[in-house]
Amino acid sequence: MAGRGRRLRGLAREIAARSLRRIYAEAVELARRGDYETARLLVGEAEEVRRAARLRRPRYLRRGVCRNCGVPLVPGVTAVYRLRRDGRVTRLVVTCLVCGYKHRYILRVRRGRRRGAGVDGDSSRPAGFEEAS
Repeated sequence: MAGRGRRLRGLAREIAARSLRRIYAEAVELARRGDYETARLLVGEAEEVRRAARLRRPRYLRRGVCRNCGVPLVPGVTAVYRLRRDGRVTRLVVTCLVCGYKHRYILRVRRGRRRGAGVDGDSSRPAGFEEAS
């Protein structure tokens, strides 16, 4: 009996996940056409469906919707995407063109090369390398 309930719950979550994708795709289309209010309402509907199904917020809802105004972030229409490098860190800066809010995401931290590979501190030669005389 317990297996059947789990199966039905899994099926309900799968249906909810599919409808989330469909609602979000429709919200993006509306944002492309310039109807930001209806797109904002659809994002709210998607959030309600997600909460009712007890799903984690998918990445496209976390990064594809402005946290400040709730409009779907469409490149070139409602958002500008830029890469910023600060030393070893590369960040993606997404600016919402509706409200001006800036979202910053760390993409990559570059690791420095290891130093001191040689025996006496000479890193140009591999460790254990002996010169023939």
